[in-house]
Amino acid sequence: MKRLLPWEAVPASTGQRNVLWAEGLRGIASLLVVTSHLSRSFAYTLITPAQDSTHTGSFIHLPLLRLPAQGAPWVSLFFVLTGYVNAMKPIKQARNGNGSQALSGLAFSAFRRTGRLVLPATIATIISWVICQLGLFEIGRTCEAVWIRDTSPKPGPGVTGSIRLLLANLFTTWTTGFNVYDKNQWTFPFLLKGSMLIFITLLATVRIHSNYRILVFLGLYAFNWAGGDPMLGMNIYFGALLAELSNRLPPPSMTPQRNPFIRAMTGVALLLGLHVSGYPEVSPEWTSWSQNLAQIGQFIFPGKDYWRYWTSIGAQLITLAVVISPRMQDMLSHPAFVWLGSVSLPLYLIHGPLVRSLLAWMLFGWQKPVSYYSQDVNGNLTDPFQRRSFPDGWVFCIVLPVFFLILLWASHLWTTWVEPWCASMTNRIEVMCGTETGEKGDLRRTNGCHGDKGERVTEV
Repeated sequence: MKRLLPWEAVPASTGQRNVLWAEGLRGIASLLVVTSHLSRSFAYTLITPAQDSTHTGSFIHLPLLRLPAQGAPWVSLFFVLTGYVNAMKPIKQARNGNGSQALSGLAFSAFRRTGRLVLPATIATIISWVICQLGLFEIGRTCEAVWIRDTSPKPGPGVTGSIRLLLANLFTTWTTGFNVYDKNQWTFPFLLKGSMLIFITLLATVRIHSNYRILVFLGLYAFNWAGGDPMLGMNIYFGALLAELSNRLPPPSMTPQRNPFIRAMTGVALLLGLHVSGYPEVSPEWTSWSQNLAQIGQFIFPGKDYWRYWTSIGAQLITLAVVISPRMQDMLSHPAFVWLGSVSLPLYLIHGPLVRSLLAWMLFGWQKPVSYYSQDVNGNLTDPFQRRSFPDGWVFCIVLPVFFLILLWASHLWTTWVEPWCASMTNRIEVMCGTETGEKGDLRRTNGCHGDKGERVTEV
């Protein structure tokens, strides 16, 4: 089937509950992850709530304006949407009395999910490894951009050593979350684990009454809150809880937003979610707004990583606002947002290698590196290193838009060629393992979504 371009996208058909908004929201989250990494590269002070401890905070450091520099809330949003989308269809089937069909679908989804995550991550790692061995990360390793420099690996020691390093990192990606060729893949084992947690929970609760299933989700949410797992457990089960509640909402023809209370609740949830999503990873005491959130966190959160809780709660409140607001769902279902969501997986996977190679070359490649040395106690020169300084501001204004166009184009090529191959390989593995061919229907894609109803298994 021909893959549609953004302006050719087709919205969800009438009469069906709109789930395309999840596609659009995930696309926005992926784009914000890219901007957060660029901020860590070129405006590192944005990870703090102020320029330094002596300032009360500049305009760009305000909670809402600092969100493009925040990475944690958008990663949390991935997990919320993973729980929501993976639970939506089984819960709907269970509520319609199709418990056996839901159990069968969960079994196939659990198997298929592994291939849909492992294969793309493996291909992206191999691509990044090739780029590294060709020496295309060398400019990134010598530039002043902190995030680019810290994530740009060295070429391996010879052919044999390089291949061993590649195989080792392909393995550790799924065991420890470490991948020297693409450190962004630390999220993938958690995405896989989160999907399996949802599948196991639904397998155990698909035949019970929905009221009791809600209690189970609430209990697991509280358990992960108390157990110090806000990034994965809390978000995954909150997404599943939203899926359960979504199946209780009235159809689109009975728009709940006409209710003033629901409208006010939507606004409060969205604004509060955006506000707490801006909670900084470090130095919250530098400004009053972040210090107030830190003081609240002392009473309600276990441990000291308040930023993990606040950013997760922010992602949950943002998703809740969308779930109860048909207007926001319609906005996020715009063809452009849906297309952006359809390329969210490659956007997340390939932006790191492209930033460390292509963008580093576009910004720093025309400069000659300056050599620096350290001195030991005897005055001897040690630890030589090279640096390439930041270009002028007008260079960023020209280069960054061009880079984003190239990144989106490369992501579109990935969804056109690589993703169908991964789906085909997953199908073949299912056939070899004895999977029924009748269950392949939901792998058909229209505008980046599985099936004809706009439902898609969240990949990132």
